[in-house]
Amino acid sequence: MNGQFFQRRWLDFRNGHSTYLIFAMAFFQFVVITYTLAIERFDVLKTVFPSMGTWAVVFVIVYIPTAVAIGYWHRKKQYAVENEALLKENWVWAWISMYQIRLIEGKATPEETRQVKEFLEAILKRQKKDTLMTHYLEDILKRQAPPPPSSSP
Repeated sequence: MNGQFFQRRWLDFRNGHSTYLIFAMAFFQFVVITYTLAIERFDVLKTVFPSMGTWAVVFVIVYIPTAVAIGYWHRKKQYAVENEALLKENWVWAWISMYQIRLIEGKATPEETRQVKEFLEAILKRQKKDTLMTHYLEDILKRQAPPPPSSSP
């Protein structure tokens, strides 16, 4: 096995852990800790939220719409900023964009073209998107196939 196998499993672990598992655990933990440390210790709050269940219901009713509103704001305002920052670090995007510019200018070498095509084809195959290449492959086959014999009467 190569090192990429373990790197991908590490990425899968981190995504599953941070996006799903720790989110659920942290949400539950926050409800329990705030009730235990804040509400139970103050009689005024204890009369408003007599049980952890009451606190959890009120918390969810307030928290979920607030989180949705903040998430909406993030998607509309902040996402573009994050994408731009990530794009500035993306060497693959830069490499393919430079190739495209060189291709338009007529400066791309056959070796560059081969490398870019192999790189992109490998991604499509790995992602099981080979069907996106069928039109491309049909074009190649048409160009390589000898013309059909003409039948003259």
